[in-house]
Amino acid sequence: MSTNSSSEKITFYGAIDGLAVEHMVRFGPHNMKVKHFHPEYEIFYILEGRRVFFFDNRVFIASKGDLVIIDSNLIHMTRSTGSSDLGHNRIILYLTPDKVRAFEDRYPSLRISYFLHNHYGLYHLSEEDARHFMDFYYLFKREFQEKRPNYTLSIELAAASLFIRFLRDLRKNPADASAISSDPRHKQVYSLADYLSEHYMEDISLDRLSNRFFLSKYYLCRSFREVTGYNIREYINILRVRHAQSMLEDNQYSVSEIAEKIGYHSTTNFERNFKSYMNMSPLQYRKHRNVYVSGVMPVVDHLE
Repeated sequence: MSTNSSSEKITFYGAIDGLAVEHMVRFGPHNMKVKHFHPEYEIFYILEGRRVFFFDNRVFIASKGDLVIIDSNLIHMTRSTGSSDLGHNRIILYLTPDKVRAFEDRYPSLRISYFLHNHYGLYHLSEEDARHFMDFYYLFKREFQEKRPNYTLSIELAAASLFIRFLRDLRKNPADASAISSDPRHKQVYSLADYLSEHYMEDISLDRLSNRFFLSKYYLCRSFREVTGYNIREYINILRVRHAQSMLEDNQYSVSEIAEKIGYHSTTNFERNFKSYMNMSPLQYRKHRNVYVSGVMPVVDHLE
């Protein structure tokens, strides 16, 4: 992947209880430094330029007017289109799971979490939908800066109106599959990523992958990292940690049993890898899984 050589300008950032908006302009190529998944939902709108996304084991090319919805805990990465990339101008809306639940408690028919979970992906917005998104952004920015009485309520009502439009317009149109890159090298990586997603709980060596895909170990490693932003072992560990989360939440298995089921021969290795991604041990996660500090938004450096 190319070396980051961009400069950036955050033109606006504002956060209220569980809901945040960031507007940033980047000049030159920039690749996301931290490969990750996180509980927050992201709604990413491209105002100018192009951006490469990797999620669902596929590469998507987002352009001006495209909206990308990232589900909670979806493994993803963003990067430039290449070393000659001139940069991009984008707005991101962040939502915590607690905020989504609060919206659904207040407006049960919205079913925002169902929509975000089942309809995430890339959409090319109509002129009308793009205008509504920008109207929401300008209202959020104005209300946040002026902080007049009931400004948080005004923002929340505007957000609810935006979700109503998404539910009406985006749900009836599938995410844009044509935005998936058809580069032959990308297709090789898609097959490898799909295989890892199905077999992550097994002992997977580079020799096994090389024999399975009839490609050299060096080519496999280089291509996978260049296309996805992850090395192969890192991707396997992230898949295992994500699966461990749901097993820890079920309370059905002990930590050692979970470690074995997801492919670790050592509970210590599992605990170390889990903590490296979640910043807490598996037992701490199990204990605090329902404790989410509403309104605490992700640090900007952790994001795109």
